[in-house]
This record gives sequence, structure tokens and C-alpha cells, in this order.
Amino acid sequence: MERIIIEIDESKCSGCGKCIPNCPEGALQIIDGKARLVSDPTCDGLGACLGHCPEGAIAIVKRQAQAYDERTVMANIVKQGPNTIRAHLKHLLDHDQIAYYEQATQYLAEKKVNFSPGQPAG
Repeated sequence: MERIIIEIDESKCSGCGKCIPNCPEGALQIIDGKARLVSDPTCDGLGACLGHCPEGAIAIVKRQAQAYDERTVMANIVKQGPNTIRAHLKHLLDHDQIAYYEQATQYLAEKKVNFSPGQPAG
């Protein structure tokens, strides 16, 4: 399917890793000294990593990619704790991704994940 997703220009990437903590979905890793998109289904294409790349190596593009999978993302997010859960939910709402937000909260309810919703992190 064709969809919005990130792309990393390897020639610009310095491998600094500043994009990694800003991708709680777990779609990025540093491999062989460069940031790599390692999982199309976990990249939401919203670009939380963009503003953290000092080299301008990350762009949002439209290309053939596997569909985004919020359930897989939530499995990664839950492991990172309540603050990351809150930050991810806020990220979805900030980008008007209501369907993904509903999938995320449904996942949390199904898995009986306890976290204090409180104020979203970020």
C-alpha cells in the first residue's frame, strides 16, 4: 500500500542517535553507524523524530510500505512505561489520529495495562 512514512537519507545521517528516543514506536535503530527504519508497520509517519535530527536526514515521504499497526506499536510502548504511554497517546491526539488513539486505548484495556492517565507527558 502507498502511505506516508519516514525516509532517512543515509548520506546525511551522522549516526548521532538523537532520533531514536523520539521514536517510542520502536521503528528506528542505529545499525552500522546510521539511523535505519527497521519496521514499516511501527512507523506512524507523523515525524516525531524529524525535529531531533541535527543533520536534516529524516523526511516524510509517500511510498509503498506495509500498513501501520498500532497494536504492534502499543506492545513496544507498554514496555517503556507509563510516561511513554502518555506521550504516545498525546502524540496521536496532537496529530488528530483518533482511530489510532482508540486502537491504543483498546489495547491497553484488553491487556489490563494499569497506568495513571493524569496529564499526558510531553
